[in-house]
Amino acid sequence: MHASAQPFGHFPLHSRSKYKQLQPLSNRSEQRRQHAMSKQTKIPRCSCVAEAPSQPPVKPPNRRTQHCAQKKLAAYAKSLAAKGKIQEALQKLHKGLQQWPKNGYMALLAANLEAKQGRTDNARKMYAVAAAHALSTIALQVPVRLSSDACKEQLPGFKCSSVQAWAGFEVKQRGYAKADDLFAQALASEQARGAADRQVSVLKAWGDAKLLQGSLQEAATLYEQALGIQPDSLDIIVANARAKEKSGKLQQARQWYRRAIVVDRNYAPAYQGIAYLESNQGNYRAAQQLFQQGTDNCPPHAPLFNAWASVEANRSNIPRARALYELALEADPQHLQSLLGLGSLEARAGDVHRGLKLLHDGLRLQPGNKHIRHSIAQWQRQHGEKEDAEAQLQHVLSKDPCNGHAWHTLGQMAEETGDLQQAAQCYTDGTQGTDSGALLCYEGLANVEAFWGHEARAREVFQEGHSKCGGSSRFYRGWAQFEKKQAELERASELFAMAAADAPTDARTWLNWALLERRRDHYGPARRCFARALELSPRNPYIYQTWATMEAKQGNTKKARGLYAQGCVICPRTPSLIMEWALLETKKGNASQARRLFQQGANIEPPHPPLLTAWAEFEASQGQQHEGIRIQAIADACETSVVYRRL
Repeated sequence: MHASAQPFGHFPLHSRSKYKQLQPLSNRSEQRRQHAMSKQTKIPRCSCVAEAPSQPPVKPPNRRTQHCAQKKLAAYAKSLAAKGKIQEALQKLHKGLQQWPKNGYMALLAANLEAKQGRTDNARKMYAVAAAHALSTIALQVPVRLSSDACKEQLPGFKCSSVQAWAGFEVKQRGYAKADDLFAQALASEQARGAADRQVSVLKAWGDAKLLQGSLQEAATLYEQALGIQPDSLDIIVANARAKEKSGKLQQARQWYRRAIVVDRNYAPAYQGIAYLESNQGNYRAAQQLFQQGTDNCPPHAPLFNAWASVEANRSNIPRARALYELALEADPQHLQSLLGLGSLEARAGDVHRGLKLLHDGLRLQPGNKHIRHSIAQWQRQHGEKEDAEAQLQHVLSKDPCNGHAWHTLGQMAEETGDLQQAAQCYTDGTQGTDSGALLCYEGLANVEAFWGHEARAREVFQEGHSKCGGSSRFYRGWAQFEKKQAELERASELFAMAAADAPTDARTWLNWALLERRRDHYGPARRCFARALELSPRNPYIYQTWATMEAKQGNTKKARGLYAQGCVICPRTPSLIMEWALLETKKGNASQARRLFQQGANIEPPHPPLLTAWAEFEASQGQQHEGIRIQAIADACETSVVYRRL
């Protein structure tokens, strides 16, 4: 045999792997089993001392887990707030801030919700926390893999967002000086970073705040500074146009609106803005053409249809307004303003059931929307469903205790039952806020004080509301009516002028102002106010009636007849308007024309007892005693029927 060849079964002793093959299979299996067991359980070195298996140490949550937990809590709080559960959302956020006190995002959410609840001091504290700890906010927004240095590079931008939100809060609280300081800080930080987009955002927000204050020139300056950075920014071009419009520079405003259309002919807000401008100036046909151009050039845009519908509704063009609201809802079935507008329109037109259904549809879209609940409560109140209305209002107040609109409606309901003390208490509770609802409560409280004979106190309440919340067209108009009752006619005229400046398209202001000037024997200003009111509300028969009676008293018979005729064509079923025209013809000796008008008014259903009484007196004056007695009997029967129906 060859020397290198070995017999089968003969292996060198140094070869361990080959040596193992010599062991029986049973021994090798047992060794493998024991080796596996030794890996699972460590055998103590001394069999007389048995040690318990050690528990693995608990690892602290890693960074990713922490971020996920914070984001989930913040998202849950936002969902609660969207459902109207503001207090529950705040509890979650404050609990989260106890665990993560440097989370700026949670602090910002809490600040916004505290502001909604009217707790201004708490809101300011939370805004300060959000601005101070913006780094945690960044950590929630950026991927975990980014380094701390990468986060710090983004810190100024996130911090400026918090400061800008704080400034917006101060604007709503009318803390304009503080807001200016905060806006200046945010802008300086963004300029230091060289972030052009963020600079534009701060400048626009600051300009919007100045526009709200009435500092129109400062607002325009800020907008133009933003346009120096982004010349084709459409929203800033339109904002600048609104600033020019409010400052009375209408031609410049038109130029800016048209500039936006040149930049993008499909930009609906530009058409909407310039159409509103023309409507406010009484150029109704021009406004219609611009709305039509916008709807032709732009994709279906619910806000544009809604704006056009509101113009038509203000002109009492109910069918046209209804069609436009429906087009808006076709473009966006969830457009809340269109749902609310159509619901209110239907309720005003007499179909309260459909109006309430549309409002409830809106509530299903946004269960936490307090404005929808308040609108539902108002229509329920007017429809006699007092308990349901009160339940809706209490629900609003449970989520927003400082909601001035809800307190005002509760005060009105208390007045209707004769409980003026309760009404005054509701109005007082509603003055805790600073919004338009608080203004309504100041007005309501002043009217109650005036009813009690506390004229000086009522004037103080009006002045306090104005100093705290500014003013609105309705507030100035209510104040003017109070001064008119106190025979302070000059002051009342000044307040009507302020109301008209605040809302140039409010026909009620112009009509009441016209009546005041008529009382003051200022017939030129009265005519201008009547004409403006008629432009804005051509289907209001009372405007024709009051203007025509003034012209008749001034001896302008031709003008008066023209107004009566125009009113009867546009509002053919208004017996009081026809009666006044008939009385004018009676005074002028036109008996046949007067009789024809009386007969025309008597054919309108339901019967109008004052017209029938005036007709009976006319026939008696013409020697038709029996006819007069017959017509008076009909008038008395109608009066009794009306009283019975009311009971």
